[in-house]
Amino acid sequence: MIFFMFRSFIILLLFTSSIIAQVRIDAFQQQPAQIPAGKDSLFLRVQIPDKDTIRTFSSRLRYAACTSPDAAAFVNGNQSKVYSSGAFVGLITIETGINNFRFLAVSTAGDSLYQDFVIIRPEPMKNSPIDTLVIEDAMMRPAQDMWLVEGDVLELRFKGSPGWEATCEIPGIEPDITMHEQSPAEADGFSGVYVGNYTVQPNDEIYDVQVIFKLKKSFWNSEKRESKAKVSFFKRKIIHVAEVIGSRVYLNTGLGTDRLGGSKLGFLQTGVRLEITGKTGPQYRIRLSETMDAWLPEEYAKLLPPDTPRPRSLAGAISVSGNKSEDIIKIALSEKLPYISEQTVNPNTIIVDIFGATSNTNWISQNQTARGIESITWKQVTTDQYRLTITLLHEHWGYDIEYAGNTMHIKIRRPPVPVSSSSVLGGITIAVDAGHGGDYKGAVGATGTLEKDITIIIARHLESILKSKGAKVIMTRGEDEGPYMSERIDKILRSNSQLLVSIHCNSAGESSNPLLLCGVSTYYRHIGFKQLADIIYEKMLSIGLPQFGVVGSFNFTLNSLTQVPNVLVETAFLSNPEEEMILLDDGFWKKAAEQIAAGLEEYVKSAK
Repeated sequence: MIFFMFRSFIILLLFTSSIIAQVRIDAFQQQPAQIPAGKDSLFLRVQIPDKDTIRTFSSRLRYAACTSPDAAAFVNGNQSKVYSSGAFVGLITIETGINNFRFLAVSTAGDSLYQDFVIIRPEPMKNSPIDTLVIEDAMMRPAQDMWLVEGDVLELRFKGSPGWEATCEIPGIEPDITMHEQSPAEADGFSGVYVGNYTVQPNDEIYDVQVIFKLKKSFWNSEKRESKAKVSFFKRKIIHVAEVIGSRVYLNTGLGTDRLGGSKLGFLQTGVRLEITGKTGPQYRIRLSETMDAWLPEEYAKLLPPDTPRPRSLAGAISVSGNKSEDIIKIALSEKLPYISEQTVNPNTIIVDIFGATSNTNWISQNQTARGIESITWKQVTTDQYRLTITLLHEHWGYDIEYAGNTMHIKIRRPPVPVSSSSVLGGITIAVDAGHGGDYKGAVGATGTLEKDITIIIARHLESILKSKGAKVIMTRGEDEGPYMSERIDKILRSNSQLLVSIHCNSAGESSNPLLLCGVSTYYRHIGFKQLADIIYEKMLSIGLPQFGVVGSFNFTLNSLTQVPNVLVETAFLSNPEEEMILLDDGFWKKAAEQIAAGLEEYVKSAK
């Protein structure tokens, strides 16, 4: 009895000590990101991981934390370098299953603080058993609901017990489709992956049917499983005509995606009509021409009655005129047709493809007020793809495509004319976008530095410099506002901004080594704006930062704008402890702003 009471007392004492230690850690976590003054102020703050328990499929995970600059830091007993800011970062190896990690900070006096984390890495997918028949949901195709028409190929696949006879049934269409087992080399190392396909025939018609997969070991031993996804086959090639609804509606090139979304083919105005020929998951397949499809998120489509005529029009005469800042090309159509555009350089052209249009263009009238257009030519690329090639007398300064009624207007900006002899930026409107804001913190440094705080500081410095040079500055957000991208775009376009720069801080991915990734970079989407990215990149390098590069075809929302030359500037890596210290230096904020302003000046000077 005495032993039991003594043991209970010891357990209670240990439990109480653990609670006190945890309270102490929580108290430190609630402190602001600034480093406390004094060498006796031991603290520990772990920024990444940001939860006590997390799940990951990665074999390694980036960590970022900070402590007193003179303290020693350990992660599971391995010492980590503490920088003068107190930051310590690195990679930890994650084994399959449950991983326990302790972050420990020890002061020079021997005091210590720790924080524990649990990181769970799920068991990897394994081969199914051989003797017991199993059909799994993993790797199954179709994986999403689909609409298909004649000629489309439905890919069929499932993972199950290896070495047996596999077939599948499409109810109402085909009861017995043979499937064959792929070799492990063909199936990412897995056994028991069975594949097949079915080509939709002219008279096939089913709606919301689940495919039935079958695996047979013997007459007495077989297994069946229905796909979760449903398929529909339509007899007609054009399933629906749809009308575009919403603003900044985009077409995706395909179904692939990453953290920036799918690769965008172009943007469409409300009211444009499109031909729907299929659907996969939440995206409609759009027929643009005989040789080109695109994908449209279903929330942007209003389905019209099945008997709605396909969008078609003759493309009539073209007229070209201009005003003080832009040239306007007008093409008469009988309805709003879909379009895509692209830029080229050397020569500087804008190419506009209008789908569903057939040429009846018998003349092109160009007024002398159109001072920036060298020539306009048309070409009937296919029976339903009409192409305009607009050759410019100047470099790319932005263009917009919109409909006024059923007439397409292509508005092309000329280079700005400075209003001041003392500054090339005089009278020019420049949009300055401070990345993130409000609840959108962006990247977080090891000491707790927030990207949104750094970007607004640099943006304010830039605003001040540009105004001193006579420019009008449009800020897309205030100190702690977090407007949506659509709101930022609306503000930029309403202001008729002639240049746009978006300011950010870079960060390593969750499984990347934060010590290896560093440097400045600039980003552009359209080739006509590459020169702006190149110039600002060169200016930023003069500060002394390492090179990370100039990145093109960047699928960031603000880079997608064709209306205004634009660039995204990643000033430095907040995930790198040395560069985080640079990003906390007010001298750097001013230098970065000065170099961005100098780059904008050089770009305008080079305008021709």
